[in-house]
Amino acid sequence: MAERLFGEDGETIVSDWFSSEVSRIDDPAFAKLFTDHINLPGVPAADYSHRYVRSDAVELIGGIRFYAHDISRPFVEVVAHSFADKSPMREGLEILRDCVRSEWSLFAPLDLRLRVLSGTINHPAARTAVTIHAARPRDMAPPDGRVRLVPFADPEDAIALVQDRYADVAAHAAELAKNISAADPDDLRAWHQAGQLHAIIAEGPANAESAPVGLLAIAPGRVAWIKGDEVNEEVVMSARGGRGYAASAQAAWAMTIGSNRDQVIVGTIDRLNQASRRSAERAGRPAILEEVFVSLR
Repeated sequence: MAERLFGEDGETIVSDWFSSEVSRIDDPAFAKLFTDHINLPGVPAADYSHRYVRSDAVELIGGIRFYAHDISRPFVEVVAHSFADKSPMREGLEILRDCVRSEWSLFAPLDLRLRVLSGTINHPAARTAVTIHAARPRDMAPPDGRVRLVPFADPEDAIALVQDRYADVAAHAAELAKNISAADPDDLRAWHQAGQLHAIIAEGPANAESAPVGLLAIAPGRVAWIKGDEVNEEVVMSARGGRGYAASAQAAWAMTIGSNRDQVIVGTIDRLNQASRRSAERAGRPAILEEVFVSLR
């Protein structure tokens, strides 16, 4: 996948990312990112670092995480593993589950999480957490002229729009609301100042008032080893949903704002967010990877 996205640079990009993950093994500074906010009884601070686990059955690098920053939803991020090289996938997953249960028993994790090619894990204990969507602007759908992207005159208007949309999600899609969170107001202000926050304006006679129907924030970033322009926030007002504005906005950004037609646009979408997944796919950003939870219960 890295070669497909980045050509001959793909191997180096993955290697550099992997090196940064390995550097978190027994790293007190990394552990402090958790212990500054979490104090679980009986758990030493060092246990929050990544660790390298090696046995006759499996090798893995992983670390504890908390889904949506909720300490009642602990899981183990498996960064790299060897089980597929040692046994059939179903048997290998059982070995991996046993290993994670044992190594991180102090946290009583609910799941382990793997990053895999889309559709490659078929196991009764596995479920998709998020899909990872990526494409180059040159390969995306052409703009359809239904929207234009303009700066917000006042970033506070963008903050209010985001807060209203997430309040609506909380009211009408409670399970999805547990998994996603609104962009931080300070991040929205920073993106606005950097010219990376755009109001989505619907074109056409029926939309002559030019009030935003949503917003799109894309800034340099990365998802795991996939670096490029990251979709950090995208919302469409509840009253204007279902009309394809999000897909149109992504296509418009790729053609008119993205400075590099070869720079990958990447982002994650929660498994429950079917509308956003359809928008990404219509815009020409297919799901290339999945983050998959495998239950430890």
